[in-house]
Parts: sequence; C-alpha cells; structure tokens
Amino acid sequence: MRLLRVSNPSGIAEYEPEPNPETKKKDVVWFALNEDRPLFAFAGIWTEFKGGRGTKSKPIPGPHLVFGFLTTAPNAIVEPIHPKAIPVILSTQEE
Repeated sequence: MRLLRVSNPSGIAEYEPEPNPETKKKDVVWFALNEDRPLFAFAGIWTEFKGGRGTKSKPIPGPHLVFGFLTTAPNAIVEPIHPKAIPVILSTQEE
C-alpha cells in the first residue's frame, strides 16, 4: 500500500443534496478537520487495473495504477450533506 499525497490536503468537499433554488446547481460544501486546517491524507489502496480507461471512442489500454479511497460512515457534520459515506482521513504520521 502507498500513501496518496495530495497538494495541500486540508479539506474535503461534497455537493449539497439538492440544487440551489437561485442557481439551479448544487452548491459545494467544504469540510476541514478544524479551524487551523491541518494537513491530512486519505486512506486507500493502490492496485493495477489491466483494462482500458478513458472514453469509449479513445480508450487507453492498461495497465493503469488506480487508487481506491477507503470510506466509513459519515460523522454528524458530514451526514446531512452526504449520508452514505466519507473518506477515512489519516491525520497523524502514525495513522
């Protein structure tokens, strides 16, 4: 397993469940670990995918290295926006 490194990972975003009545688009809601917005990483698994990726008209043959996020039940803050799951967040070097 490898650690996914994202530049400045200090928050996650989800779309509101319902469109904004004024814009007719779903607003983006940002979440951070706390007011200081410390860096963190997502837990996940790297694996090799041997099939084609890309568009149906221009698939790119594999193999491809792909990353899957591990998810967990949402906490009380995220659940109203995304009730299914949130990424597992690693906030310390030990994690």
